[in-house]
Amino acid sequence: MKIKCEYCDSMYDDTLESCPNCAAPNKNVRRSTPDQPTTIAELEQWYKDRGLPPYGVTRFYINVDYRNPKAFGIYQDERTGNFVVYKNKADGTRAVRYEGTDEAFAVNELLTRLKQEILEQKSNSLRKRQNAGYSSGGGSRRPRRRKSNVFTSFFVSLFFIATMVGCVYWSMNQDRGAKVGYYSYNDQLYYHLDESKGNWGVYDEEKGEWKEPWLTPDILKGKFKSAEFYLSADYDPSYGGEDIRNSSYYDDYLHAFQSATGYYTYDGNTYYHMKPKYNEGWYMYDTEDDRWEYMLNHEMPSDLLHCAPAQDFWYTPNWDSETQMTDFETTDEYIEYQEYLEESARRADDSSDSSSSSDYDWDSGSDSWDSGSTDWDSDW
Repeated sequence: MKIKCEYCDSMYDDTLESCPNCAAPNKNVRRSTPDQPTTIAELEQWYKDRGLPPYGVTRFYINVDYRNPKAFGIYQDERTGNFVVYKNKADGTRAVRYEGTDEAFAVNELLTRLKQEILEQKSNSLRKRQNAGYSSGGGSRRPRRRKSNVFTSFFVSLFFIATMVGCVYWSMNQDRGAKVGYYSYNDQLYYHLDESKGNWGVYDEEKGEWKEPWLTPDILKGKFKSAEFYLSADYDPSYGGEDIRNSSYYDDYLHAFQSATGYYTYDGNTYYHMKPKYNEGWYMYDTEDDRWEYMLNHEMPSDLLHCAPAQDFWYTPNWDSETQMTDFETTDEYIEYQEYLEESARRADDSSDSSSSSDYDWDSGSDSWDSGSTDWDSDW
């Protein structure tokens, strides 16, 4: 939707953070809709809950920096910490829709495009079914010569059987929860932590430690597809690596990947943890520049990025003028995050005004996805 700038009266998209003509801030920037996810992890779950086909079919890659032609996607750049929303066009060139630190805004950009594509694909599927009905005589205005009932019955039965087999195969290959335990795939050792939430660990041979995988292979997610790669529920030295139950990553899992928010002191530095997830929202106070700096994970002490040891360095959730040099809660980052939380809560209470997520549920029995119908030449 277009809005008018309060300062120069030019019109621009309401999703932009500032006016492209005069750079005046958009005080009412629309970051999300009431029923949508606001993080990449939540977007992955939204995609899964809709029952959508695999990424390779829809060409929407969530949490993946996919480099081949014909793809939409979103991921966080480990080097810069920025969230990137992109489209790879048919000729392989990439159009970046958004790159910045606002995860909720980035997620909204891709989700809006994904919703549009879902509705278009559903419409195409309905049109194909209707056309098929006319061509078979179901709605044709011109009578056609009736084929032999024997042959008609045979082909109807054959179609029915093929459809049933296809549905069974599709159902068996969906993500119904791989068993908890060790898996070996592409010479890498994985461990499935739980069936209900789908948390996985992968062993990093180079660093000699278990960690969260950047992307879990799709073939490991389904109960039936993953069976051939399953080793066992218990560790065996022949698997290589180490027993995940002795790792810091497993301990993080037992702590639900949550660390206390608030102030930490480590090796003479003061840190603030703004978000509940153990490896998100870390800042360090720079005494030379007298300001708080956002920290990327590779810049953080390992002890603070693991739930159990981090507890030893946490000392208070609130600012104390006698022990701290500056109050993190006065920073723009903290204020904006609290406003985001309040807005999220308000949207949840006001969700009755939004479109139902069920509008985007995928029916594998009647809907079909043809990415060839997508406009891959435009920037978005």
